[in-house]
Amino acid sequence: MESKRTVATDLSIGVTLTALFVLEVTLNLPLSRLSWDVYALFVAIVATVPLARRRPVLAVLVTAAGLAHLILTGTGSLSFTLAVVFTGFMMGMRLPTARPAVLVFTGLVLVGLGYTLVVAAVRGRLDTQLLQWLWMVLGLLLLAVCPWFAGRYLRQRAELQRAGWERAEHLEREQRIVAERERLRERARIAQDMHDSLGHELALIALRAGALEMARDLDEHHRHAAGELRASAGAATDTLRTIIGMLGEAEPAPLTPVAETPAELVERARASGMDVDLRSDGDEPAPGVVEMAVRRVVQEALTNVAKHAPGAAATVLVSRQAGVTVVAVTNGAPTGAVTATGSRRGLIGLRERVRLLGGTLTAGPEGDGFAVRASLPHDAAALPDAEETTEVVLGRVRRRVRRGLVVAIGMPTAITVGLVALIFGYYAYSVTNSVLPTEVFDGLRVGQSSAEVEAVLPDLEMIDPPRGAPNPPGAGCRYYRATGDVFDLRPAVHRLCFAVGRLVAKDAYSNNRDEGSTGERGSG
Repeated sequence: MESKRTVATDLSIGVTLTALFVLEVTLNLPLSRLSWDVYALFVAIVATVPLARRRPVLAVLVTAAGLAHLILTGTGSLSFTLAVVFTGFMMGMRLPTARPAVLVFTGLVLVGLGYTLVVAAVRGRLDTQLLQWLWMVLGLLLLAVCPWFAGRYLRQRAELQRAGWERAEHLEREQRIVAERERLRERARIAQDMHDSLGHELALIALRAGALEMARDLDEHHRHAAGELRASAGAATDTLRTIIGMLGEAEPAPLTPVAETPAELVERARASGMDVDLRSDGDEPAPGVVEMAVRRVVQEALTNVAKHAPGAAATVLVSRQAGVTVVAVTNGAPTGAVTATGSRRGLIGLRERVRLLGGTLTAGPEGDGFAVRASLPHDAAALPDAEETTEVVLGRVRRRVRRGLVVAIGMPTAITVGLVALIFGYYAYSVTNSVLPTEVFDGLRVGQSSAEVEAVLPDLEMIDPPRGAPNPPGAGCRYYRATGDVFDLRPAVHRLCFAVGRLVAKDAYSNNRDEGSTGERGSG
C-alpha cells in the first residue's frame, strides 16, 4: 500500500499540472473555441500522475504526443513540458531495466524522423526539416532522457544500498562465526602449548622438590617445605591438565614434538620430499611465546605448500632482530597437480595467534607462488585485526553509487554536448553553403533562364528564410544569404523567384527583415 507521503506528493503534482494547463487554455482560447483536442489534452494531463506510477511507458508516450501536438499547432505548453519531464523521471524510477526506455526513446526519434521526411517530401526542403528534427531530438534528450537518467540513478542507488546492507550484514555474521570458531580453536592450541611447556617445567620443579625432600643433609623443617612445594607443583600440574582438557578439542594427540625448532620443522619437511631451504638472520633472543608463534607460522605455511603447491620450492626466512622477529615462508609455482581446496581456516587461526602477540601477518599470492609473512614484536600488546565489516562493504557500495552518479550526469551531458555540436555543425555547413555574394546577385537579370541562373547559385538554400513576403503570382522563390557569418542571426538576404523556366523577380532584404526589400520584377 502506498504511503501517505507518496499519495500527497502525487496529488500535489497532479493538481499543479492540471491547474497550469487550465490556466494556459484560459489565457489563449475563449470557451466558445474549445475543440476536441483540448478536451483530449485535458484528460491526458489529468491522467499523467496515475499513469506515471503504474504505466510509466504509456505515460511518456501520452505526454510526448500531447506536447508534439501543441508544438505542431504553434502553441507552447509549460504544463505538458513539465509532464514530459515528470513521466521521464518516473520511468527511470519505476522500471528495473533500461530496455523499455531505450525502445520508447528510439521509437519517438524514428517517428519524428519519419514525420520530417514526409514534410520534406511535401515542401521540398529536406535541410530545413532535418535541422528541426535535430532540435526535436535535443528537446527529447533534455526533457525526457535526462530525467530518465536521474530517476534510474536514484533507483539503482537505493537498490545498491539495500543490497549492500544485506550483503554486508550476512558477510559479517558469517565472518564472525568462522573467525570466532577459528579463534577458539587457535586459543585451544595455544592452551595446549602452554600445557606442554608449563607442564614440563612444573614436572621439573616437582622432581627437584622431591629430591630436596629426600636429602638427608637438610633439617626436617626444610624437607617438609620441599614436600609441600612438590605437592603444590603436582597439584598445579593436575589443575593445568584439567583446565586445558576442558578448553581443548577432542583431537588425537600430536605425533610430533611440540618444541620443534624451525630448523627441525624444515628438516622433517625435507625428509618427506619437500624442496625447502632455511635461512636465518640475527641472534636476538625472543620470548618463548614468540618462538612458539614462529614455529606455528613455519608449520602452517609448509603444510599449505605441501597441500596447495606440490613440487614447489619453498624458502623459510627467520630474522631475529632487536625487539622483533620476522618470519617469511615463500614458495614458487607448483609442478604437480593441485587437488586440495583451501578453507583458509589455518591462516585465520594463525592470524589470531599473531594478533594476540601484537604482531601482523600477511598472506597472499606473490609472483608465481604464495607468501606468508609475520612480524612478531617481543614486547607489544595485542592489536585488533582489520576485517571486512559492514562499513568496509558499504564503503565499496558507496563508491559504486558515486560511479553511477558520474554516469548518470556524464552520459546525458556528453550526449547533449555532442548533439548540440552536431546541430551547430550542420547549421554552420548550411550557412557557408547558402551564400549568394552581392556581386553575383547584382549580375543576375530578370528574364534570364533558370539554367543560366542556377549555374551560379550555391549548393544549398537558406535554412531559415524570412517570412511574410508574398511570392509573385505563379512563382516559386528561393532564399540565399548575402554573407557567410554564422553568428549573424539577421543577415542580409537575397531572394530569387522563378516561373515558367525564367527568373521573374529578385529582391534584396536588409538585415532588418521587417522593413521590406528592394529588387526587380519582370513585366509579365
